[in-house]
Amino acid sequence: MIKLSVIISVFNGEQYLAESLDSVLHQSFNDFELILIDDASKDQSRRIIEQYSNLDSRIIPIYNQSNVGLTANLNKGIKKARGELIGRMDADDVAFPLRFEAQISYLDSHPEVDLVGSSAIVIDGKGHELSLRSVPEFHKDILSMLPKANPVTHSTVIFRKDRFARISFYNENYPIIQDYEMWFRAIGKGLKFHNLQETLLAYRMDKNYIDRKSMNYRWCDFKLRIKSFKHIDLPFFKYYYALIPLILGLTPKRFYPHLKKTDPRVKNLD
Repeated sequence: MIKLSVIISVFNGEQYLAESLDSVLHQSFNDFELILIDDASKDQSRRIIEQYSNLDSRIIPIYNQSNVGLTANLNKGIKKARGELIGRMDADDVAFPLRFEAQISYLDSHPEVDLVGSSAIVIDGKGHELSLRSVPEFHKDILSMLPKANPVTHSTVIFRKDRFARISFYNENYPIIQDYEMWFRAIGKGLKFHNLQETLLAYRMDKNYIDRKSMNYRWCDFKLRIKSFKHIDLPFFKYYYALIPLILGLTPKRFYPHLKKTDPRVKNLD
């Protein structure tokens, strides 16, 4: 059995796709397959995927005839996966060379842990470093942050396939924020999380990042929290945490960078 199956879903990702793929294919850990799903892109993403898959047999390309969205693609990739571990990457992020080695080593030595993420460097569209995306290390601290903010950066995670099969992986009723919803269910079922404090990924926030966090996105986040707090038995008087995304959504864009500095996950670079 292959140790790790990495899943990347691409939709019109030509701008950063090659850089992202290079970062995966040049990892120090080699026992993996890369399931690369093109979600009916209209740009040159498919051509890039074809070029790379012709050069590296570890790549398993999948070409959708119509756009089905990230959540459905993640479940499709997991169904196809042969690895005992599932790794995530986004098509615009960059994995540092020791990422897989560090995370798999941790999971191998901590069989009680079901998912491991890491810290990340936030970069802009040109690759300039902006800040450190910090995440709580231990499970109890991850649980404490969970109702307030997403404590795990999705594109940094590696998780045990058999353990997450118990909760049927991603919920396709959530076309966005599918990772956050799955964390609530997983932790509610007793799965254990850990975040390495090593910086193992460059997480891209380009000029369109804020635009993607529309009021509709914030409303979905609000509803997700209201429905998901029950999984972790959050006391009802703490349900006011669900208002956080609505407050962010109502904040004028010019103030968003200043408000973002109050996010506990955002740290200045030394």
